[in-house]
Amino acid sequence: MQWFNHHSVLIVGILIAIGVGSTIVRRGNRTRDWLILAGTLVVYFGAWFALRPVSRLTPPVPGKPFLVEVQSPYCFACVAAKPAVDRLEAELRDKLVIRRVDIRSPEGQQLVREHQVQFTPTFLLFDATGKEQWRGSGSLDAERVRGELAP
Repeated sequence: MQWFNHHSVLIVGILIAIGVGSTIVRRGNRTRDWLILAGTLVVYFGAWFALRPVSRLTPPVPGKPFLVEVQSPYCFACVAAKPAVDRLEAELRDKLVIRRVDIRSPEGQQLVREHQVQFTPTFLLFDATGKEQWRGSGSLDAERVRGELAP
């Protein structure tokens, strides 16, 4: 399940290609249908490329809380969470440091071991002393993060 979670964008793209490709073959193997499939896949992977989360290894600032997003650029939930994380980052720029860590990187693998991360995205909120305050998987609970930062 973890492997599928971390690579869901690629798996779905391949399944679309196989499913539609087999339908095209059964329906007469027309060039026009193959071009439509190719165009659809270009749009699909182009959208993923434009929207995918990218690791940002912003170092923690001493005395400042930080949120770590353990993510995979091939995960649908990570792509879906990116706009919410971007909004929170812009809103709380002075109060919170946000780090995006690719689960496949050495730092990501270390976080997986130390914090028992199983699914992406997983959000880990640490206070200014480095103590874990909250964690969530799947979607970002921005209200909870704001609440944890309130004095």
